[in-house]
Amino acid sequence: MTLRDRISLTWRYGKGIFLIGAVYNVVCARVQSGGFSYTFMMESFILKSAVTVIAVYMMKLFSDRDAIFFYINLGLTRKKLLTSIILVDYLVLALAMAIMHLIYV
Repeated sequence: MTLRDRISLTWRYGKGIFLIGAVYNVVCARVQSGGFSYTFMMESFILKSAVTVIAVYMMKLFSDRDAIFFYINLGLTRKKLLTSIILVDYLVLALAMAIMHLIYV
């Protein structure tokens, strides 16, 4: 399995979490563009944890119970998929906050 296949399967598995995270990241970057604040940056990372937990719970609640076996048969465990999704989501938020810091400070 190539890296491209893994990225595609990870996107397919965690599309909902990525989209909810992207909306949250855009809102945080937009608020931060009004005036940079280190306090808001730390609060946004703390709230990001709550948003991520809710998104993962909703994904597990409304996803097809047998769909995970498709990914397991391809060698991707649920833990690996969720870890990569959450890692990318937090890295995008950190990158957005860093860009806002460079622009407005």
